[in-house]
Amino acid sequence: MIGLDTNALVRLVIKDDAEQAELIRATVRGIVAEGKRCFINRIALVEFVWVVESVYDQPRAEISRFIEAFLENDDLCIEDRDAAQCALSRYRDNRADFSDALIGLRNRDAGCATTLTFDRKAARLPEFQILS
Repeated sequence: MIGLDTNALVRLVIKDDAEQAELIRATVRGIVAEGKRCFINRIALVEFVWVVESVYDQPRAEISRFIEAFLENDDLCIEDRDAAQCALSRYRDNRADFSDALIGLRNRDAGCATTLTFDRKAARLPEFQILS
């Protein structure tokens, strides 16, 4: 398995640098042709969302489409795929930031009764409790 960093993920979907975009696509095709898979860890996935939102000003619907494409691609191994899928659902429905949804879900899966926060938007998710 070969890991993909955030900037590689960005180049897979954003074509602002055609040379890098083609290089990562060709490299991933080569990895897959060798019978290997590419790994996307949850930190890279969260950072990907942040970068395409804040740097590339992509709308939530488009970012959701990108993440869904990653999740549906059998050549990609997504860390905590089920949690990422659930976080995507919450993000897509505009109920939470992707990172907040994933934090709450992973904390729940780790046995946390709740996750304390000052973030009112995150506190709308069932895994969070607002501090006030």
